[in-house]
Amino acid sequence: MTTEPTGDAPTTTPTSPTTPTGTKPTADVPGRGARLRRGLARGLTALLVLGVTAGVVVAGTRYAPPAAPEAVDLPRVAVDAAATRLVCPGALRLATEPEPGDDVAYDPQFDPSPGESTVTVRAATVEPAAGQDRDDAGAGRLTDLAGEATTAELEPVGAGDVVGVQAPASTPVIEVRPAGHVAAWAAGAVGVTTALGDLRGLAAASCQRASAQTWLVGGSTSLGSSARLVLQNPGRTAATVRVDLWGPSGAVELAGAPEFLVPAGAERVVLLEGVAAEQSRIVTRLTSSGGVVSAYLQDSQLRGLVPAGVDYVVAGQEPATRQVVPALSVTATQLEGADTSVLRLLAPADDATATITLHGRDGEVLLPGAQQVELDAGVVLDLPLDGLPVGDYTAVVESDVPVVAGALLTRGAGVGLPAAGTGSQLPLDRAWVPSSDTSASGGGVLALPAGTDGRLVVGVTGESGAPADVALEVLDQTGAVVGEADLTLQAGTTTSLALSALATAGGAGVVPQPAAVVVRTDDDRVAWAAVLLTPDPAGDLVSVLAPVTAPALQPDVGVRTR
Repeated sequence: MTTEPTGDAPTTTPTSPTTPTGTKPTADVPGRGARLRRGLARGLTALLVLGVTAGVVVAGTRYAPPAAPEAVDLPRVAVDAAATRLVCPGALRLATEPEPGDDVAYDPQFDPSPGESTVTVRAATVEPAAGQDRDDAGAGRLTDLAGEATTAELEPVGAGDVVGVQAPASTPVIEVRPAGHVAAWAAGAVGVTTALGDLRGLAAASCQRASAQTWLVGGSTSLGSSARLVLQNPGRTAATVRVDLWGPSGAVELAGAPEFLVPAGAERVVLLEGVAAEQSRIVTRLTSSGGVVSAYLQDSQLRGLVPAGVDYVVAGQEPATRQVVPALSVTATQLEGADTSVLRLLAPADDATATITLHGRDGEVLLPGAQQVELDAGVVLDLPLDGLPVGDYTAVVESDVPVVAGALLTRGAGVGLPAAGTGSQLPLDRAWVPSSDTSASGGGVLALPAGTDGRLVVGVTGESGAPADVALEVLDQTGAVVGEADLTLQAGTTTSLALSALATAGGAGVVPQPAAVVVRTDDDRVAWAAVLLTPDPAGDLVSVLAPVTAPALQPDVGVRTR
């Protein structure tokens, strides 16, 4: 044979029908190549079967799963707690009174004369929960929303400190440094009393932490009502806030864009009656991006020329299958009477079946005809509390799907009378109660605005179980402890204590006015709030202060290194 170069490898060309050994190539033997291929295939199949069988034997006899990883104790690193920052509601504003620099269309039927109003702000800081490794209560200050101007200083010595401000010029913000490695226990509250005019009433609310999502259960945009939504940005970056609204017929589409830009260190005001009119009952969800915000509603109502109450609606708990609403203080009412207190419920996403339990002074009290209610998804329901005996209650709402809850309390000479009577011509006042977080035990602190009185209402949820132990401390306006009490409260009951009777350590026979109340407990069944009352010939003025949940105690964290 001859060989021809190809440039890469030599190629051989046969020149004879026989091989150098004198035999023909294998490919030229008829049928032999096919037999060889079939033999190779059978051999490979046999090897594959043997391999699979061996694998099965190994898997069945020798394989063992890897051992579970051993628990490793992570090193603990002390982390300083963050400062506590609480944003307070601003003063009441009439719907005809424009915001500085804004051009807003306001409801023209409101009287521009607000009457005489008194605005007070009080801030308190106290030692964290007893038994923890801590320093004295954290020091801090009252400042404006932008954090530039200091109004008052909090300088605790020992147990804590309390400061008050009359008629603040701007939105108050409370900043308190941590107490050692533990976040400070701090609280603030705003109280506004108006004796005459369209905003007649007592409006009070606790100062709130800013958050990315806020649920406001309360308010109305029906004729004669105003729902003034105030968005507050205490941060250093602008925040965009989306407003979602539900009413008696379901989700409400707002007139215009549902998102509002809130500059850093500033407020944005939206009149909900201008973007979602004629909603007799509403629930509002606020979702912020770019920063966290605080928010509240100023809810007020007129009946022609007769004031029908004013109050703040502040944040309650996010949707959950169990909601607790404390301090439901009801007066004597007839069944189907006018202007009775109500429990407001909403299942935002799905139809729900909710069970309502009321805990009174002596145990569970049945709500006539409404122990269990059906909730249509997205429909806001007001459940009247008429027909209940006079007293204070703690409401527990249990549902098969997440719901939100809140309550409206009413006071006035015409409350509970037949709707067709003369009660509608008498003034009344209203108070909104948010749902409370009872999942975090430890208690908290509540600041009380100056010039207010009323009672502390403490409920222990659950129909049975061991009694709950609760320790109370009362501080005066200097931060000194002027009263202490250890309570043992039965499960399923609600106990009321007059605020004026909590302080006992006065000098020269003078009983000091309580300025703050501290509740300490390790029982997560305890829900509490303060019902504030101001006597008036036409009926008491009313408001409710609910505490802000105390921060979790976490002096150190585990750290994993790689």
